[in-house]
Amino acid sequence: MAEEKKKAAGGGGSKMMLIVIVLLVILIAAVGALGAYLYLSKGNGLAESGAHASEQVKKKPEGPPIFEKMDTFVVNLAGGSGALLQVELQAQLRDVESKKTLVEYMPKIRSGLILLLSSKTAEELASADGKVRLKAQVKKIINESIDLPGQEPVESVLFTSFIIQNQ
Repeated sequence: MAEEKKKAAGGGGSKMMLIVIVLLVILIAAVGALGAYLYLSKGNGLAESGAHASEQVKKKPEGPPIFEKMDTFVVNLAGGSGALLQVELQAQLRDVESKKTLVEYMPKIRSGLILLLSSKTAEELASADGKVRLKAQVKKIINESIDLPGQEPVESVLFTSFIIQNQ
């Protein structure tokens, strides 16, 4: 009789252990799923609440893109080769308000771009990769010069003329 009670108690314990293990597995899966959701939604702004999420969503403008042609830049290139760079570019802007802001900040933008362009060598700018890197740097300089926290009025930069002249 005593042996039957021990077997019955042991059998019930193993069922209880199985239930506890299943519950732990479900709990771990739920925590993992929550962590994955928060990690993946953070990049989309979904983890933000209320007004912050709506500020981060960029609206696609209707109609054709907005461009602003900038005056021609002519600078001496670095490296002591006596090479000149003549470049014309246009900024693709987010909206009409961004175009107005770009024009207002143009002296500060031109100064930053002259410093950037004159720091380059002819060798750096000769390759397609060099020009692509320069486009990204020009965009960054323009957006930093405008200094609107959390906003980038310039979406991209387009070279409309790019001439390197060696002396």
